[in-house]
Amino acid sequence: MTEVQIPPDHSRGADEWPNVDRVMVDSAVDAAAEAAESFRALDQHQVDTIVEAMSRAGIRAAGELAATAIEETGFGVFEDKVVKNYVATEFLYDYLKDKKSVGVIEKDFARNIELVAEPIGVVLAITPVTNPTSTVLYKAIVAAKTRNAVIFRPSPVAVRSCERTVEILREAAEAAGMPPGALQVIPDAAHEVTHYLFAHPGVDFIWVTGGQKIVALANSAGKPALGVGPGNAPIYLHRTADVKGAVVDILISKTFDASVICPAEQTCIIDDPIYDETVTEFRRMGAHLLSGDEARAIADFAFGCGDRVNLEALGQQAPELAARAGITVDPSVKILLAELPSDLEELALHPLVQEKLMPVLGLVRSPDSAHGIDTAVLVTEHGGLGHTSAIYARDPDVVDAFGLAVRTGRILVNAPTAVGALGGIYNNLTPTFSLGCGTWGGSSTTENVNYMQLLNVKTVSHRRTPPQWFRVPANTFFNAGALENLREVPCTSVVVVTDVLSEQRGVVDELRRNLRVERLRVFSEVEPEPDEATIHRGVALLRESVPDLLIAIGGGSVIDAAKAIRLFYEHPEVRLEDLALPFLDPRKRMAEYPQEPHTLRLVAVPTTSGTGSEVSPAAVLTVGDRKETLVDYSLVPDMAIVDPVLTLSMPRTLTVDTGVDALTHALEAAASIFASPYTDAFCVQAARLIFDALPRAYDDPDDLEARTDMSNAATLAGLAFSNAFVGTNHALAHATGARFGIAHGRANGIFLPHTLRYNASLPTKFMPAPGYSAYIAPEKYAQLGRVVFGGREPEESRRRLFDGVDALLRRLEFPRTLAELDIAEHDFLEALPELAMTAFQDLSNRTNPRMPMVAELTELLRLGYYGEASVAH
Repeated sequence: MTEVQIPPDHSRGADEWPNVDRVMVDSAVDAAAEAAESFRALDQHQVDTIVEAMSRAGIRAAGELAATAIEETGFGVFEDKVVKNYVATEFLYDYLKDKKSVGVIEKDFARNIELVAEPIGVVLAITPVTNPTSTVLYKAIVAAKTRNAVIFRPSPVAVRSCERTVEILREAAEAAGMPPGALQVIPDAAHEVTHYLFAHPGVDFIWVTGGQKIVALANSAGKPALGVGPGNAPIYLHRTADVKGAVVDILISKTFDASVICPAEQTCIIDDPIYDETVTEFRRMGAHLLSGDEARAIADFAFGCGDRVNLEALGQQAPELAARAGITVDPSVKILLAELPSDLEELALHPLVQEKLMPVLGLVRSPDSAHGIDTAVLVTEHGGLGHTSAIYARDPDVVDAFGLAVRTGRILVNAPTAVGALGGIYNNLTPTFSLGCGTWGGSSTTENVNYMQLLNVKTVSHRRTPPQWFRVPANTFFNAGALENLREVPCTSVVVVTDVLSEQRGVVDELRRNLRVERLRVFSEVEPEPDEATIHRGVALLRESVPDLLIAIGGGSVIDAAKAIRLFYEHPEVRLEDLALPFLDPRKRMAEYPQEPHTLRLVAVPTTSGTGSEVSPAAVLTVGDRKETLVDYSLVPDMAIVDPVLTLSMPRTLTVDTGVDALTHALEAAASIFASPYTDAFCVQAARLIFDALPRAYDDPDDLEARTDMSNAATLAGLAFSNAFVGTNHALAHATGARFGIAHGRANGIFLPHTLRYNASLPTKFMPAPGYSAYIAPEKYAQLGRVVFGGREPEESRRRLFDGVDALLRRLEFPRTLAELDIAEHDFLEALPELAMTAFQDLSNRTNPRMPMVAELTELLRLGYYGEASVAH
């Protein structure tokens, strides 16, 4: 809206208002605050009863109020003001009647969230001269719907219209139960009163409909404000437009209330092929095409007063406006057309490119759609940013281009702007008399403002425990002789992934004896902790061989390598760095793994008893001097064959390292924040088997029963951590293993006693996890300890478990510190800061029961190097 406002005076404090009747204003604000407090106690039915009563009263008085507005302001058209009053009551009530605005207004059962509405309190509403009754009707009803008290500050030249409107509404509202004082007018015309109210501590919210100066004043008041400002709507008629329909729409809209409504059409941009046809149609339907001199006369009359619009030009019907400008037109003329320059630089300087709250429509001839859209953008930049625009076209691509380019909150397609932007008539926009202009126009919203903007909406979010899962390979064959199941696997071409030592021990020959295959090739280049180069060589072999079966036989590194080889063979487009992207929650991670069905089946045959890689969704690779973990269930092998006979030839050191690795899996998965009754069962059984069988396998490597128990335990622990995942112990092992070349199981065993006690103590910070409602890691250790070692009280069972781990490591002659592995103290201390940060960033920490702090990881690393004596260092 174009309004005349004086700028705020920031030089005075809130107590220095000599020309303000502070007693009167303070009394009004106090009464409003008291009413707002009483309003809060009303329920939805009581509120809706008040709103209905106000709407009925406003409808009955629509004609009277329109006449009052015309008589007082001299602006607009009586019949159209009646329509606007109906929109502000009947249409608004139809929109509001079923809306909840008290208490719980929405429940989202899927997200377990409730939205609870609260009123703002005391609203100061600034209303314009151009819509002196409809805006008051609308704001008062919306305020009542939201249980807010409202104080109106009308335009100084529209006070009586506001007062009469409020009088009618207040009588009906208070009779229906509205608290007295909830609906008031402060009529004092002094601008200082507005400034004083803007700074008043009792005013909670400022809601402005007016010009840019008053909006800027509200925004600078230092409290929540919603300002909606002027419009300068461009309309683009593309060559595909329905000319006759568009002309009628524009005439309906531009003549509506003599064009004093801010979304009214201001500049009509017409493609050259239809320009003459459109102008002819305008004239046929009652428009007058101004000559150059006449257009200058209109511009001088309306905008020749410096930076202010001439109030005598506003809201006059076309013949009267022309007469006031010294021009004679036929009394039947509806609007005045003024041809404007097509050159954008010239157009930008023309006085009629700005908002014209009068029945004057600028015309611009456009050579093409690019120029037409650019012209629309230019028009909005002259006082219309954020407000309203329109396009008439049948070409959807042009409509899309217009929508992308023009910065207005409302973009209407094949519809009039003045009536269309108000909502509820030509479209499903929210009914309003407060059109947000967004940040482009100095407003906080681009929406059609309605009741939601006058509510404080509280979100009541109930705790939501996300569903868990338990996923395993399709087939797992186990116990001695399980390798024979390969005979039932149909295949014609096989590639075997293994390592040199395994091949030398004859595992490939074992496969050949159990496969019915025509072609078999071996990729035996896998080394511990395989790197990218190894994976790429494996992929190249697959591309050359095009097998229908891939078999990984060996330790965890071999199986991990095979998983990665299959992944990059089937999907050469994916990148390792993208898949290894860190994450906090596996459900929300950004990394996207291919989920299409595999074209190559993968069979995993472990020859060690520890990693669980044959059933896990993880693959650990070495990238430079760090380990990267790929994790996704698409990596899980299609079949796992756990044949303990293959482990008989394992050397004692490897037996110990892999066995301790399996024990670490079981103990970490048991305490994980993703642990479940399903994984707990596997953890307990795996730990029970390991504590019993690992010493026997250590003493007698040929003890097949011990080897069988260890093989099964390793796979059980693998199934557990595949679903519950691991924790900080693995993070520390990954960091130190990669830096100093330590076998993974050995690094795990060094840190295991320390991380058990770390997780059993009171955390410095808890790990945020909705499914982990209490810190139960100590209890989980006690439960596991009770099953394996007994004990009456939780503390005793937990102590027995920890002592059992220490005793097992001593029994296996396991190194207890990094120092025992001949890692120089200087090298360790030099690497310590980087090790701590690497461990902190490791994905394994995401499911640890307590959140590891970097300082705590540093201390755990020192414990791993020095042992318990680290306090001395």
